[in-house]
Amino acid sequence: MESPVPSSRRFRFGGFELDPRTGELVREGKRVRLHDQPLQVLLALLEHPGQLVTREELTARIWPAGTYVDFERGLNKAVNKLRDALEDSSDQPQFIETLPRKGYRFIAHATLEGDKEEKPAQATVAQPTPRKPGRFWPIATGLVLVAGIVIAAILSGWHRAIATSPIPSHPEIASLAVLPLENLSGNPEESYFADGMTDALITEVARVGTIRVISRTTILRYKGTRKTTQQIGRELNVDAVVEGTILRAGNGVRITAQLIQVATDNHLWAESYERDATEVLRLQQEVATDIARQIGSVLKPVDPPRTVNPTAYGEYLKGRYYFFQYSPDGWRKAIEHYRQATEAAPNFAPAYSGLAEAYTVAWAFDTFPGDGGQGLAKGRMAAEKALQLDPSLASAHLAMGEVYVQEWNHLSAEKELNRALELNPNDPLAWQLHGIHLLWSGKYEEGIAEQERARSLDPFSPIINANLARAFSFSRQYDKAIVQAQEVLKLEPGYPGALTWLEHAYRHNGMLKEAYATHLAAAKAESLPAIEQAYRSGGYRGVLLLEAKADEAGGNLSRAARNYAQAGEKEKALMLLEQCLRSHCPGLGRSKVEPDFDPLRSDPRFKEVLRTLGYSD
Repeated sequence: MESPVPSSRRFRFGGFELDPRTGELVREGKRVRLHDQPLQVLLALLEHPGQLVTREELTARIWPAGTYVDFERGLNKAVNKLRDALEDSSDQPQFIETLPRKGYRFIAHATLEGDKEEKPAQATVAQPTPRKPGRFWPIATGLVLVAGIVIAAILSGWHRAIATSPIPSHPEIASLAVLPLENLSGNPEESYFADGMTDALITEVARVGTIRVISRTTILRYKGTRKTTQQIGRELNVDAVVEGTILRAGNGVRITAQLIQVATDNHLWAESYERDATEVLRLQQEVATDIARQIGSVLKPVDPPRTVNPTAYGEYLKGRYYFFQYSPDGWRKAIEHYRQATEAAPNFAPAYSGLAEAYTVAWAFDTFPGDGGQGLAKGRMAAEKALQLDPSLASAHLAMGEVYVQEWNHLSAEKELNRALELNPNDPLAWQLHGIHLLWSGKYEEGIAEQERARSLDPFSPIINANLARAFSFSRQYDKAIVQAQEVLKLEPGYPGALTWLEHAYRHNGMLKEAYATHLAAAKAESLPAIEQAYRSGGYRGVLLLEAKADEAGGNLSRAARNYAQAGEKEKALMLLEQCLRSHCPGLGRSKVEPDFDPLRSDPRFKEVLRTLGYSD
C-alpha cells in the first residue's frame, strides 16, 4: 500500500502554498477559494511539472467512470477557474501552459516542502559527490543509488496517491436537503419564482442523482427561518444541505449555491451560475449535476433540456405554487396558470403534466360537483399530451397513473405509477399515490410502507402525514390512526385532513364523544348550531344523517352514501352508490377498504358495486 502524503507537506510555487490533503490554497497568508475540479487539475499538473498532462488524463481524474457530462466544456471551465484563482493568463501564462488539442503543462518552479527539508516537486535520483576510490566505494555508491531510488519511489507513490485518489474532504453523503433559495430581487411578488426554482432544483437533484432528497413541502417550512444549517440538517436527518440565492433581473437568472456538511458545518463547495431566462432549465440541470457530483452521487443519464419561453415558465411556477396549497381555490388557480403556460409554450411538457394533475386531484376532491366527469376527462387529455411530448417525464407518468386510479383501471395505474417511481424515486407524491392505490386494493402492509416512504421524503408535509393516518384507519389500526392524526395537528393545528381522519378513527374505535368534539372542531362556524341541535335530538347518528343530507344536496354522493351507511340507512346508501357508479362519482375507488361501508358488505348489491369497480368482494 502506498504511503499517504504527510499532513505537513505543502506544494510551493510562485508565492502560493497548497496542502494536497485538505485542498487549501494560500497566498501571502490569505486563503484562495478553489473548488474541487480546479483543485484536481492543479494537483495533476503539480505532480508532473514541466510535462504534458493530457486532456484525457485530466478528465479521468475529475470524473469517475460512468459519469454523463460534457467533458470538454467541464474541463475548460475547471481550467479557467484555476487560472482565475492563480491570476494566470492563457495568453502569457506564468503557471499553466496550454498545448492546443493535447492538454496542459505546469511551467513554474514548484517544490514539495516536507517535514525537515524541501524537495523538488518531481524528485530525481541524487548523484554522489566524486571522491577517491576506496574499498567501500562500490558499496557506498550502491547504497546511495538504492536510497535515491527508494526516495524517488516513495515520492512517486505520494504523487500517484494524490493524482489518482479524490481528496478525502468529507464522509459519504447519502441524504440532502435543498433549502429555500433566498429571493434577492427585493420584490415580494417574486417569491413564487424563488419557491418554484427551489422546488425545481429539488426535483432536478433527485432526478440526476441517487440519494435521498427532502421534498418541497417540508423544505419551504424553513423559508425565512433563523435556524442554523446544522439545526435544520439534524431535524431533517440529512448529511448535507444546500443553501443559496436567486435573482431574476431583466432577461437573466442568477443562482448561487453552496454545499454544507451537517456534522461539521464545513462548506464543501460553492458556485455561482448565470443564464438567460430562456435557458432556465439548463441552469437547473447544471446546478443539480454539480451538486450531485460534489456529494459523490452516481449520476443518471438525462437528456439535455431545451430552452423554454420565460412567460410560460413563470406561469408554470405559479401553477406549482397554487397546486401545493391543497385547497379547491388553489387547484382552480393552478389550472388557470398551467393553462396559460401551455398557451405560451404549446410544447412544454411539464405544464401539461401539471395541468393534468391539477384537474385530476381537483376532481377527486369534488372541486367541480356535478361536472359530469369533465374534470377527469380534461386531466386525461393533458396527461396524454404530456406523455406525447416527453415520454421520459416522471410527472407525466404520475399524472397518467392518477387518472387511471380515478378511472378504476388498476393494471394501467400500477404500470404508470411504477414508471413514475423508476424515473424519479425521490417524489413523495408518487410514493403516496402508489401507496393509496395499494391500500384501496386491500394490500395494507405494502400501502402503509409506501406512505411511510413518502413521509421520509417529505416529513413535515401535512397531507402526507394525514394520509398515513388514513392508511392506519383503512387497515383498522384505529389507535395508530388516532396517534398519527394528533401528530399532524401538532405539526399544523386545525389541519382539515387531520381532523377528518381523527374523527373517522375515533368513530370506528367506538369513541363517539371524542368523534363529536373533533367533528365540531372541523365544522364551519355557521354550521355549528345545526350540528349541535342534531346531536341533542339524535346523538351522533343524528349528526351523520344531517351531514348525509347536506352532502346529497351538494352533489357529493359518495360521501353522502358513507354517512347514510354509518347512520344505518342502508337502502339509501346503496341507492346512492349505484347512482354514483352510473355517473362515475369521485371517491368510490376506496369502497373495498372503507370502514364506513362495513354495514353493507354482506349485501349482494354492494358486492356488485365492488365488482364494477374491479375488486373482488
